[in-house]
Amino acid sequence: MTDIPEVRKILILAANPKDTVKLRLDQEVRDIQEGLQRAKKREQFIIEQRWAVRPRDIQRALLDVNPQILHFLGHGTSHEGLVFEDNAGNAQFVSGAALASLFALFADQLECVVLNGCYSANQAQAIAQHIPFVVGLSQAIDDRAAIEFAVGFYDALGAGRPVKFAHQLGCSAIQLAGLLGDTTPVLLEKAEHSETGSAMPPPPQQEVTHAYTEPPQDGISLFFSYAHEDEELRNELAKQLKNMERQGIISAWYDRDITAGEEWAGQISYNLETAQIVLLLISSDFMDSDYCYDTELKRAMERHRQGDARVIPVILRPTDWKGAEFEGLQALPKDALPVTKWPDRDEAFLNIAQGIRRAVESTRLKKKV
Repeated sequence: MTDIPEVRKILILAANPKDTVKLRLDQEVRDIQEGLQRAKKREQFIIEQRWAVRPRDIQRALLDVNPQILHFLGHGTSHEGLVFEDNAGNAQFVSGAALASLFALFADQLECVVLNGCYSANQAQAIAQHIPFVVGLSQAIDDRAAIEFAVGFYDALGAGRPVKFAHQLGCSAIQLAGLLGDTTPVLLEKAEHSETGSAMPPPPQQEVTHAYTEPPQDGISLFFSYAHEDEELRNELAKQLKNMERQGIISAWYDRDITAGEEWAGQISYNLETAQIVLLLISSDFMDSDYCYDTELKRAMERHRQGDARVIPVILRPTDWKGAEFEGLQALPKDALPVTKWPDRDEAFLNIAQGIRRAVESTRLKKKV
């Protein structure tokens, strides 16, 4: 009589709130399923899926499924946590500490947690105090690399290989696909489970320089919406804001921060959706740009009306903006006098920087309430 192989349940938790950049989560799940279906030990795995997951859905899924492997698909930030959904379908953060406390209750069954979301390394470190193996990311990862890693990881498990080997194969799959970069998923082990008797060191804290750069924990994220014809003026304003940036008060982003090979529309959308202050650099070229006006401005104003962001018009050059959607907002510099009409442009940009500092301080106070 042959022994019946132990069945390992994989619980996939997916969240892609409507106010975040759309990810190809369905393709990742489909490719994982296809890989396990063809695996020689496919009878040893069962996949359970939960979509549009809210925080309360996590504990319910753990109770209902009793998984050995938990796989998260979605967005994440290093400080606030992983991004799930609220009842309205918008983003709601769950911290690494909260997840670690929950997973600790299921430590007798959970073997491995895979956080296939950007900036999840901090959450992975917290969870690894309770779970034998945890995979996380210290930086951002694009859809293609996330999918390649997941497929390689589960192909290896389906072939009967251990978690360490599966992690290595997943990382190799990213390289084979020509996606080599600084997005390699990190494997953490619980101390007593490690072969050496000690936990793996935490992932190195690297400076992130690509489009998903996050603000400091107490900093306020700024988004520049501008026409490229005004880039020289934008750069002058950025110099005046550099002091606040060095102090960690703000983190400014504009489209020139997009690195080669990244999808520009997705990067702009992500940073526009997560910015706490949006600067509209107004000029005739801005008003003439369909993308600036119909895409960036309209979405920024929607977030402003919802209370999710503050929009500040900055008048760079003379132009007719009477009746524009932002007309009712307090503009900078003083008296909405265009920068190019000031006798001294340095004074104009200093006045703008001072106004932005006041707005930042007001926003930081609201965050603490």
